[in-house]
Amino acid sequence: MIMTWNKVANYEHISSMKPRFISRAFSPESQQKSVAFSNELIPDTDNGVLKTKLLYSQGSDIFELDCSYPLIYGDEGDENPKEPVQEYGDAFKDMENVPLTTKWVYQGETVSKMRYLGEEEDANMIAMSKNGSLAWFTDGVKVPVHIVQEMMGPSTKFSSIHSLTRNDELAVADFDLSVDQETIVKSQSSGNEEDSILKLVDNDGKPSEVLRTIRVPGTTVTHSVRFLDNHVFASCSDDNVIRFWDTRTAEKPLWSLCDPQNGSLTAFDVSQLSGNLFVTGFSTGIIKLWDARAVENATLDLTHRQNGEEPIQKEIANLYHAGGDTVVDLKFSYTTPTEFLSVGGNGNVYHWDAEYALSKYDPEDLDFEPQEATEELLNESLKFLHTGGSRRNPSAYGSRNTVAWHPVIEGLVAHVDPDTLITTYLPYDN
Repeated sequence: MIMTWNKVANYEHISSMKPRFISRAFSPESQQKSVAFSNELIPDTDNGVLKTKLLYSQGSDIFELDCSYPLIYGDEGDENPKEPVQEYGDAFKDMENVPLTTKWVYQGETVSKMRYLGEEEDANMIAMSKNGSLAWFTDGVKVPVHIVQEMMGPSTKFSSIHSLTRNDELAVADFDLSVDQETIVKSQSSGNEEDSILKLVDNDGKPSEVLRTIRVPGTTVTHSVRFLDNHVFASCSDDNVIRFWDTRTAEKPLWSLCDPQNGSLTAFDVSQLSGNLFVTGFSTGIIKLWDARAVENATLDLTHRQNGEEPIQKEIANLYHAGGDTVVDLKFSYTTPTEFLSVGGNGNVYHWDAEYALSKYDPEDLDFEPQEATEELLNESLKFLHTGGSRRNPSAYGSRNTVAWHPVIEGLVAHVDPDTLITTYLPYDN
């Protein structure tokens, strides 16, 4: 099978900057990085741009970058609506030659993931450290206002099986918020000899209060956790099992999905706008699209259980990375239910749309067969391929949380490379 992986490489617009820092006690290239967009939007109609902010972490420091994008659409009935601006490259114009100053600092920790909460919240942002600790930050206060402090062993099975990414900084902890943002689920490792741990944490009345601790038996690391709604969440562990839980019930999964056939299960995400749709990624470069309802129904099917057989849990469709490049991260769009990104170990960022695969899938058909990764399916599903990082530096390897969707501006993506180059882009949709 021949797949033209670089067939979609045009940008509506793309902007990059390599930040300067006031203080350089450590080499920026050697520190772990992550990015996350703010949901703040300020229209500047005089200049025809929409202003927003990008959060960028490097080691223990968190920076806020001003950025702006073409204001494409006018109000309904506007006699002079803005036209799309091709080849726009001034997103960071206001930041040119301005050394970055630290907005927040998580002293003594390495930030591995950030989540913006909103301007009107008591705390504006949550950050997770490499060891699984959580910190809440608010505007005007440089240090955390709440903390859940954790200790995690320096070596884990997860980091060992991912040595092929050559990234010792790969995060082995994760967190997510319920849809109403009232509850946090976080994962962490306690070391090679103990079970991985899930913790439910309050983010409403008493932020940082631990509500419940759940051990995941037979696992050393639970590397991904995702909420499907306000109460149901899923965890993805190093035993290649995804477990579905309910915050209101006992400390046992509602049901599980086991998929040991395609290498190590390395990444997992749930659609932001459709809690039934989720994707899994593997060390072999394979990506699978799933329907949570079908997985649940297969698990609860007593016909096979009574015969002592394992449930037959089938994915909707199969996709894959070029050259079998490992899948290190998966992220669904905030604005489109079927679009998601996958990040390869070599730094490439794939843009996928599951709409075509879903058009061939009938959730009422219990005997459906998974769609194989044919050339037609791949061509219809792969919408864009961002290859900048790996082209600049062959030793630049992808890692988690270095790519982020904007929560409001449809299709806008941010990406930071190991050499600190920050890029935001909007793929060209023809």
